[in-house]
Amino acid sequence: MPTASPVVIHIQSRIRPLALRAVIRRALVAVAIAESIEPGLSVSVLVTGDDEIRELNRRFAGEDHATDVLSFGVGDQPGRPGEDGELGDIVLSLDHLRAQAVAAGHSLERETAVLTVHGFLHLLGYEHGEPEQERRMFARTDQILAGIRGLPG
Repeated sequence: MPTASPVVIHIQSRIRPLALRAVIRRALVAVAIAESIEPGLSVSVLVTGDDEIRELNRRFAGEDHATDVLSFGVGDQPGRPGEDGELGDIVLSLDHLRAQAVAAGHSLERETAVLTVHGFLHLLGYEHGEPEQERRMFARTDQILAGIRGLPG
């Protein structure tokens, strides 16, 4: 009997069909468990393409280029939910995920899991602007990914 997810997950996609929903869910649940997220909190994921993520990046981060993942926290502090229990939103560019998977020599599923974990860690306050922060965040990403069973290489 499956256990309840420790996090409420909302996934929307501009790309149809999206065969990556299960990978995104598994990655989010893995982060929620690893980071001891309070049960019932929620996170939303939007899967889109480079054009839309470029517009979001320009509008909200002042960067006029497409990127692989964006995270938007809703609480007043990273890792703190809004009044409705929402931790925030993660936006993934499927165009970037595909290109990066090829460049890295691994599966689209693995790249999707990597960037989903990365985006969720940002919502929880992890950053990578300084070398020590980067080492900590990337090490945590690797630890979490190692715990996701059945993830293609």
